Amino acid sequence: MNFIAHYHFYQSDDSYFNLGLVLPDLVKSFCKTHLKPAERMVHPQLNALNQGSIIHLNADKLFHNSFFFTTSEKHLSNLADSKAKWPRKWFLNHLLCEIILDRLIMDQNPDVCARFYDDLKSVNKEQVELYLKMSGIANYQNFGAGLDKFVTAQFIFDYIHNEKIILALSRVYQRLGIDYEWTDYDKTWLLEVIPQQLEFMKLGYEHLKVELKID
Repeated sequence: MNFIAHYHFYQSDDSYFNLGLVLPDLVKSFCKTHLKPAERMVHPQLNALNQGSIIHLNADKLFHNSFFFTTSEKHLSNLADSKAKWPRKWFLNHLLCEIILDRLIMDQNPDVCARFYDDLKSVNKEQVELYLKMSGIANYQNFGAGLDKFVTAQFIFDYIHNEKIILALSRVYQRLGIDYEWTDYDKTWLLEVIPQQLEFMKLGYEHLKVELKID
């Protein structure tokens, strides 16, 4: 799942827990390594970060094996692949399904993205870096600057615009070193595909909550 889905489905009143819900992905991005949470920590804020991170990893396993996600990926593949020119179609389908789920959530909950960023702004970065240090993240010092940039950019708001979703996809390809020049044809085709995929994923959205074991 992407950032907003993790946050929306599992959020609490604790901003440290809510940061934990997206922390494994942020650590992977800012520190270039994988976070391995402990079973429990004594300090309340550190334990909240830890418990949120555990929820994140468990939720990803549930999501990627869910009927909702597997059928969404298949639908997108059937819809787009025959005319698609970009490489690693399976990767784009996976990524786009996760982004469209965030978009679906944002359409139904207009304030969710602002609340997400507010929670991230409210945490003490030194506490977070202490947690990462205790979790064995060697370059934990990189996290604070990365979080500041992430919160300042607020790029997830862009997901409400189909054109900017396409830009986000191209940036991920660029960041991963996938050599491909996106064309006007690609953009036109994706602008046809995204609304159709969004409508398909709306159909299974309520059942996804059952698959994610959300009350």
